[in-house]
Amino acid sequence: MTPEEARQQLRDAGIPVGEPWNQTTEKTVKSPLVERQKEHLRALESLLEKQIEADLERQSKLAAALVKLKHGGGT
Repeated sequence: MTPEEARQQLRDAGIPVGEPWNQTTEKTVKSPLVERQKEHLRALESLLEKQIEADLERQSKLAAALVKLKHGGGT
């Protein structure tokens, strides 16, 4: 496999190749790949929090409906 083929495989897998590494004020180096993963994890965290809120709301509604059914509440 040539180096260009390896780079293309990495690009196809979504791994940035040839992007500059940023330097922080503390003079540490930040990987573009790690920064992208952090962004995706933050987005995933937000989605999960929204899903949990929706699930808890639905659970509450279902629990109230169950109490009504147990006590003959009807519709």
